[in-house]
Amino acid sequence: MKYTIYPLLLSFAVVFVSLSSYAQDEPLRGMTAEEYEIAKSAQVEDLDNDTYVKISDGNYVLDRYEMKPPYFITGDSGIKKRIDVYKIMDRESMGDLGLVVYFTNTEAEETFNLVIPNMATSGEVWNMYFDDIHQHDREEGDVALKMSYVLSKEVAYLMQKSSGVDMSAMDQENSDYDFCFAADALVTMADGSDKKISEVEVGESIITIEQGMSKPVKVAGITIHQKADITLAKAVLFPVEEVTASLTSVRSSVTELIATSNHPVMTASGAKALGELLPGDLLTKYDAQTGHSTKYKVHFVNPAYKSVKKVYNLDVEGEHYLVNQILVLEK
Repeated sequence: MKYTIYPLLLSFAVVFVSLSSYAQDEPLRGMTAEEYEIAKSAQVEDLDNDTYVKISDGNYVLDRYEMKPPYFITGDSGIKKRIDVYKIMDRESMGDLGLVVYFTNTEAEETFNLVIPNMATSGEVWNMYFDDIHQHDREEGDVALKMSYVLSKEVAYLMQKSSGVDMSAMDQENSDYDFCFAADALVTMADGSDKKISEVEVGESIITIEQGMSKPVKVAGITIHQKADITLAKAVLFPVEEVTASLTSVRSSVTELIATSNHPVMTASGAKALGELLPGDLLTKYDAQTGHSTKYKVHFVNPAYKSVKKVYNLDVEGEHYLVNQILVLEK
Protein backbone atom coordinates (compact mmCIF):
# COMPACT_ATOMS: atom_id res chain seq x y z
CA MET A 1 0.00 0.00 0.00
CA LYS A 2 2.80 2.41 0.89
CA TYR A 3 4.45 2.13 -2.53
CA THR A 4 1.17 2.73 -4.39
CA ILE A 5 1.14 6.31 -3.10
CA TYR A 6 4.29 7.25 -5.04
CA PRO A 7 2.62 7.66 -8.47
CA LEU A 8 -0.03 9.85 -6.85
CA LEU A 9 2.64 11.87 -5.06
CA LEU A 10 4.52 12.34 -8.35
CA SER A 11 1.34 13.59 -10.05
CA PHE A 12 0.61 16.11 -7.30
CA ALA A 13 4.24 17.26 -7.16
CA VAL A 14 4.45 17.81 -10.94
CA VAL A 15 1.14 19.70 -11.09
CA PHE A 16 2.00 21.75 -7.99
CA VAL A 17 5.42 22.96 -9.15
CA SER A 18 4.06 23.71 -12.63
CA LEU A 19 1.16 25.77 -11.26
CA SER A 20 3.28 27.56 -8.68
CA SER A 21 5.82 28.74 -11.26
CA TYR A 22 3.66 29.23 -14.36
CA ALA A 23 3.62 33.03 -14.03
CA GLN A 24 7.40 33.43 -14.18
CA ASP A 25 8.44 35.76 -17.01
CA GLU A 26 11.77 34.13 -17.85
CA PRO A 27 12.06 30.51 -19.03
CA LEU A 28 12.52 28.08 -16.16
CA ARG A 29 16.03 26.88 -15.40
CA GLY A 30 16.18 23.41 -13.93
CA MET A 31 17.59 22.79 -10.47
CA THR A 32 21.03 21.16 -10.55
CA ALA A 33 22.07 18.26 -8.32
CA GLU A 34 24.38 20.64 -6.41
CA GLU A 35 21.52 23.08 -5.85
CA TYR A 36 19.33 20.20 -4.69
CA GLU A 37 21.88 19.40 -1.98
CA ILE A 38 22.09 23.09 -1.00
CA ALA A 39 18.31 23.25 -0.63
CA LYS A 40 18.24 19.95 1.23
CA SER A 41 20.57 21.30 3.92
CA ALA A 42 19.20 24.87 4.04
CA GLN A 43 18.08 25.86 7.53
CA VAL A 44 15.36 28.27 8.63
CA GLU A 45 16.03 29.29 12.22
CA ASP A 46 12.49 30.43 13.03
CA LEU A 47 9.74 28.85 10.93
CA ASP A 48 7.15 31.02 12.68
CA ASN A 49 8.72 34.32 11.71
CA ASP A 50 11.41 33.88 9.01
CA THR A 51 9.60 34.38 5.72
CA TYR A 52 12.56 35.44 3.54
CA VAL A 53 15.93 33.78 4.13
CA LYS A 54 19.20 34.10 2.19
CA ILE A 55 21.22 30.88 2.00
CA SER A 56 24.53 29.66 0.54
CA ASP A 57 26.39 32.97 0.96
CA GLY A 58 23.36 34.87 -0.32
CA ASN A 59 23.32 33.15 -3.73
CA TYR A 60 19.86 31.69 -3.12
CA VAL A 61 16.71 32.80 -1.33
CA LEU A 62 14.00 30.92 0.53
CA ASP A 63 10.66 32.74 0.28
CA ARG A 64 7.66 31.46 2.25
CA TYR A 65 5.21 30.02 -0.27
CA GLU A 66 2.18 32.32 -0.68
CA MET A 67 2.88 33.57 2.88
CA LYS A 68 0.75 30.65 4.03
CA PRO A 69 0.73 29.20 7.56
CA PRO A 70 2.06 25.69 8.23
CA TYR A 71 0.03 22.52 7.94
CA PHE A 72 -0.41 20.42 11.09
CA ILE A 73 -1.24 16.74 10.50
CA THR A 74 -1.68 14.03 13.12
CA GLY A 75 -1.53 10.48 11.76
CA ASP A 76 -2.09 7.03 13.25
CA SER A 77 0.90 7.50 15.54
CA GLY A 78 -0.86 10.35 17.32
CA ILE A 79 2.19 12.59 16.81
CA LYS A 80 1.51 16.02 15.30
CA LYS A 81 3.61 16.77 12.21
CA ARG A 82 4.20 20.31 10.98
CA ILE A 83 4.79 21.08 7.30
CA ASP A 84 6.11 24.46 6.07
CA VAL A 85 6.61 25.26 2.37
CA TYR A 86 9.14 27.72 0.91
CA LYS A 87 10.09 28.62 -2.64
CA ILE A 88 13.80 28.46 -3.45
CA MET A 89 15.04 31.03 -5.95
CA ASP A 90 18.30 31.83 -7.68
CA ARG A 91 19.01 35.27 -6.20
CA GLU A 92 20.72 36.61 -9.33
CA SER A 93 17.73 35.99 -11.61
CA MET A 94 15.07 35.47 -8.88
CA GLY A 95 13.93 32.49 -10.93
CA ASP A 96 12.05 29.69 -9.17
CA LEU A 97 14.07 26.50 -8.83
CA GLY A 98 11.49 24.56 -6.86
CA LEU A 99 10.20 24.19 -3.34
CA VAL A 100 11.72 23.33 0.02
CA VAL A 101 9.35 21.62 2.45
CA TYR A 102 10.25 21.57 6.15
CA PHE A 103 8.78 18.48 7.81
CA THR A 104 8.81 18.71 11.62
CA ASN A 105 8.05 16.03 14.20
CA THR A 106 6.63 18.29 16.92
CA GLU A 107 7.10 15.68 19.64
CA ALA A 108 10.77 14.97 18.92
CA GLU A 109 11.33 18.57 17.78
CA GLU A 110 13.24 17.29 14.75
CA THR A 111 13.00 18.78 11.25
CA PHE A 112 14.15 17.50 7.88
CA ASN A 113 13.97 19.05 4.40
CA LEU A 114 12.21 17.70 1.34
CA VAL A 115 13.15 19.42 -1.93
CA ILE A 116 10.70 19.43 -4.86
CA PRO A 117 12.49 20.50 -8.09
CA ASN A 118 10.77 22.58 -10.75
CA MET A 119 9.45 21.22 -14.05
CA ALA A 120 12.64 22.03 -16.00
CA THR A 121 14.77 19.86 -13.73
CA SER A 122 16.29 16.65 -15.06
CA GLY A 123 14.97 13.22 -14.14
CA GLU A 124 18.21 12.49 -12.28
CA VAL A 125 17.47 15.24 -9.75
CA TRP A 126 13.80 14.24 -9.49
CA ASN A 127 14.98 10.76 -8.58
CA MET A 128 16.94 12.30 -5.71
CA TYR A 129 13.63 13.70 -4.40
CA PHE A 130 11.92 10.31 -4.49
CA ASP A 131 14.92 8.57 -2.93
CA ASP A 132 14.67 11.02 -0.05
CA ILE A 133 10.90 10.50 0.27
CA HIS A 134 11.47 6.75 0.39
CA GLN A 135 14.21 7.09 3.01
CA HIS A 136 12.12 9.33 5.26
CA ASP A 137 9.14 7.01 4.83
CA ARG A 138 11.20 4.21 6.38
CA GLU A 139 12.45 6.41 9.22
CA GLU A 140 9.43 8.59 9.96
CA GLY A 141 6.45 6.74 8.49
CA ASP A 142 3.76 7.96 6.05
CA VAL A 143 5.80 10.90 4.80
CA ALA A 144 4.69 10.31 1.21
CA LEU A 145 1.05 10.09 2.29
CA LYS A 146 1.25 13.35 4.26
CA MET A 147 3.05 15.09 1.40
CA SER A 148 0.35 13.89 -1.02
CA TYR A 149 -2.30 15.38 1.25
CA VAL A 150 -0.54 18.76 1.45
CA LEU A 151 0.21 18.94 -2.27
CA SER A 152 -3.36 17.95 -3.19
CA LYS A 153 -4.67 20.81 -1.01
CA GLU A 154 -2.25 23.25 -2.61
CA VAL A 155 -3.05 22.09 -6.14
CA ALA A 156 -6.75 22.70 -5.44
CA TYR A 157 -5.90 26.10 -3.97
CA LEU A 158 -3.82 27.17 -6.99
CA MET A 159 -6.38 25.92 -9.51
CA GLN A 160 -9.23 27.79 -7.82
CA LYS A 161 -7.08 30.89 -7.37
CA SER A 162 -6.13 30.93 -11.06
CA SER A 163 -9.83 30.62 -11.99
CA GLY A 164 -10.66 33.84 -10.13
CA VAL A 165 -12.58 32.22 -7.26
CA ASP A 166 -12.66 34.22 -4.00
CA MET A 167 -10.15 32.40 -1.76
CA SER A 168 -10.90 34.20 1.50
CA ALA A 169 -13.11 31.42 2.87
CA MET A 170 -10.78 28.66 1.68
CA ASP A 171 -7.91 30.28 3.57
CA GLN A 172 -9.67 29.90 6.92
CA GLU A 173 -8.05 26.67 8.05
CA ASN A 174 -9.91 25.95 11.27
CA SER A 175 -13.28 27.45 10.34
CA ASP A 176 -12.29 30.35 12.55
CA TYR A 177 -14.27 33.34 11.32
CA ASP A 178 -13.82 35.50 14.41
CA PHE A 179 -12.55 38.97 13.52
CA CYS A 180 -10.52 40.02 16.52
CA PHE A 181 -7.40 41.28 18.30
CA ALA A 182 -5.34 39.98 21.20
CA ALA A 183 -5.89 41.45 24.65
CA ASP A 184 -2.84 43.74 24.47
CA ALA A 185 -3.79 45.42 21.16
CA LEU A 186 -3.75 49.20 21.71
CA VAL A 187 -6.86 51.22 20.88
CA THR A 188 -6.53 55.00 20.37
CA MET A 189 -8.85 56.80 22.78
CA ALA A 190 -10.54 60.16 22.19
CA ASP A 191 -7.92 61.99 24.30
CA GLY A 192 -5.09 60.58 22.17
CA SER A 193 -3.94 58.00 24.70
CA ASP A 194 -3.67 54.28 24.01
CA LYS A 195 -5.58 51.65 25.95
CA LYS A 196 -5.49 47.84 25.78
CA ILE A 197 -8.53 46.57 23.94
CA SER A 198 -9.25 44.20 26.84
CA GLU A 199 -9.61 47.24 29.14
CA VAL A 200 -11.84 49.35 26.86
CA GLU A 201 -15.40 49.73 28.18
CA VAL A 202 -18.75 50.24 26.48
CA GLY A 203 -19.62 53.94 26.28
CA GLU A 204 -16.02 55.16 26.10
CA SER A 205 -14.98 57.45 23.26
CA ILE A 206 -12.30 56.37 20.83
CA ILE A 207 -10.84 57.83 17.63
CA THR A 208 -11.73 56.97 14.06
CA ILE A 209 -10.74 58.65 10.79
CA GLU A 210 -13.21 59.80 8.17
CA GLN A 211 -12.14 61.56 4.97
CA GLY A 212 -8.68 62.06 6.44
CA MET A 213 -9.96 63.73 9.60
CA SER A 214 -9.98 62.30 13.12
CA LYS A 215 -13.35 61.93 14.81
CA PRO A 216 -14.45 60.61 18.23
CA VAL A 217 -16.95 57.74 18.28
CA LYS A 218 -18.56 55.75 21.08
CA VAL A 219 -17.92 52.09 21.80
CA ALA A 220 -21.33 50.45 21.45
CA GLY A 221 -20.32 46.91 22.32
CA ILE A 222 -17.43 44.51 22.92
CA THR A 223 -17.18 40.99 21.50
CA ILE A 224 -14.93 38.42 23.18
CA HIS A 225 -14.07 35.00 21.76
CA GLN A 226 -12.24 32.32 23.71
CA LYS A 227 -10.85 29.09 22.24
CA ALA A 228 -8.02 26.67 22.86
CA ASP A 229 -5.95 28.03 19.98
CA ILE A 230 -6.61 31.21 17.95
CA THR A 231 -3.96 32.01 15.35
CA LEU A 232 -2.96 35.64 14.83
CA ALA A 233 -1.26 37.18 11.81
CA LYS A 234 1.21 40.08 11.91
CA ALA A 235 1.71 42.85 9.34
CA VAL A 236 4.91 44.92 9.50
CA LEU A 237 4.63 48.44 8.05
CA PHE A 238 7.01 51.29 7.25
CA PRO A 239 6.20 54.94 6.47
CA VAL A 240 5.86 55.69 2.77
CA GLU A 241 8.34 58.56 3.04
CA GLU A 242 11.91 57.32 2.77
CA VAL A 243 13.58 57.29 6.17
CA THR A 244 17.05 58.82 5.99
CA ALA A 245 17.67 59.46 9.67
CA SER A 246 19.57 57.30 12.15
CA LEU A 247 19.01 53.58 12.66
CA THR A 248 17.18 54.40 15.89
CA SER A 249 14.74 56.58 13.94
CA VAL A 250 14.19 53.82 11.39
CA ARG A 251 13.37 51.31 14.10
CA SER A 252 11.01 53.67 15.87
CA SER A 253 9.07 54.23 12.63
CA VAL A 254 8.23 50.55 12.18
CA THR A 255 4.62 49.68 13.02
CA GLU A 256 3.13 46.23 13.62
CA LEU A 257 -0.52 45.24 13.38
CA ILE A 258 -1.50 41.88 14.90
CA ALA A 259 -4.97 40.33 14.53
CA THR A 260 -6.75 37.27 13.21
CA SER A 261 -5.80 36.94 9.55
CA ASN A 262 -9.38 37.58 8.41
CA HIS A 263 -9.81 40.86 10.27
CA PRO A 264 -10.44 43.64 7.72
CA VAL A 265 -8.23 46.72 7.55
CA MET A 266 -8.68 49.81 5.43
CA THR A 267 -6.16 50.09 2.60
CA ALA A 268 -5.81 52.85 0.01
CA SER A 269 -7.77 50.62 -2.40
CA GLY A 270 -10.47 49.58 0.08
CA ALA A 271 -11.11 47.00 2.79
CA LYS A 272 -8.85 43.95 2.83
CA ALA A 273 -8.26 41.06 5.23
CA LEU A 274 -5.04 41.35 7.21
CA GLY A 275 -3.82 37.97 5.97
CA GLU A 276 -4.39 39.01 2.34
CA LEU A 277 -2.25 42.15 2.53
CA LEU A 278 0.61 42.26 0.03
CA PRO A 279 3.93 44.11 0.20
CA GLY A 280 3.28 47.64 -1.01
CA ASP A 281 -0.33 47.89 0.19
CA LEU A 282 -0.98 51.25 1.85
CA LEU A 283 -2.67 51.62 5.24
CA THR A 284 -3.55 54.72 7.27
CA LYS A 285 -1.80 55.53 10.53
CA TYR A 286 -2.91 58.27 12.92
CA ASP A 287 -0.48 60.42 14.91
CA ALA A 288 -2.20 61.56 18.11
CA GLN A 289 0.46 64.20 18.77
CA THR A 290 -0.07 66.02 15.48
CA GLY A 291 -3.67 65.01 14.86
CA HIS A 292 -2.77 64.04 11.29
CA SER A 293 -2.83 60.72 9.47
CA THR A 294 -0.14 59.37 7.16
CA LYS A 295 0.25 56.41 4.81
CA TYR A 296 2.26 53.37 5.85
CA LYS A 297 3.37 50.68 3.42
CA VAL A 298 3.14 46.95 4.14
CA HIS A 299 6.60 45.36 4.23
CA PHE A 300 5.56 41.77 4.90
CA VAL A 301 2.86 39.68 6.56
CA ASN A 302 3.38 36.64 8.77
CA PRO A 303 0.08 34.69 8.60
CA ALA A 304 0.86 32.55 11.68
CA TYR A 305 2.74 34.87 14.02
CA LYS A 306 1.43 33.53 17.33
CA SER A 307 -1.54 31.89 19.03
CA VAL A 308 -3.70 33.14 21.89
CA LYS A 309 -6.71 31.83 23.77
CA LYS A 310 -8.83 34.99 23.95
CA VAL A 311 -9.49 37.76 21.41
CA TYR A 312 -11.52 40.98 21.37
CA ASN A 313 -13.39 43.14 18.87
CA LEU A 314 -15.18 46.48 19.31
CA ASP A 315 -18.57 47.51 17.96
CA VAL A 316 -18.44 51.25 17.36
CA GLU A 317 -20.82 53.96 16.21
CA GLY A 318 -19.45 53.82 12.69
CA GLU A 319 -17.29 51.35 10.79
CA HIS A 320 -13.70 52.03 11.82
CA TYR A 321 -11.40 52.45 14.78
CA LEU A 322 -7.65 52.56 15.42
CA VAL A 323 -5.51 49.67 16.64
CA ASN A 324 -1.83 50.46 17.11
CA GLN A 325 -2.89 53.75 15.46
CA ILE A 326 -3.74 51.85 12.22
CA LEU A 327 -7.23 52.25 10.74
CA VAL A 328 -9.17 48.96 10.94
CA LEU A 329 -12.77 47.96 10.41
CA GLU A 330 -14.89 46.72 13.28
CA LYS A 331 -15.51 43.45 11.36
